[in-house]
Amino acid sequence: MARTNEEWAALLGSTLCKMARVYGTDAPNAYLPEDCYPVIEKTFDVALNEARAEGYAAAMREMQQNRALRANNARRPTVISQMMRVIPLARRTA
Repeated sequence: MARTNEEWAALLGSTLCKMARVYGTDAPNAYLPEDCYPVIEKTFDVALNEARAEGYAAAMREMQQNRALRANNARRPTVISQMMRVIPLARRTA
């Protein structure tokens, strides 16, 4: 199951805080060293790939549900189709 936006935000925030502590940059306006950017890029990359996969899976589920609904509706005879079958019988027996 995919992570929520809040979970990804917490993960990224946690990662940034740990990097800041390791490199001793506790000031809010301090920049992280260049070593940290690949980790941040990988985090975003994983998040985007997971979001794409979840979006694709959701679209496939929706398509299958729609297909199943259409199949159920096609199998269920409607009142009009039943009436169309009864009218010729009524004419023959009258």
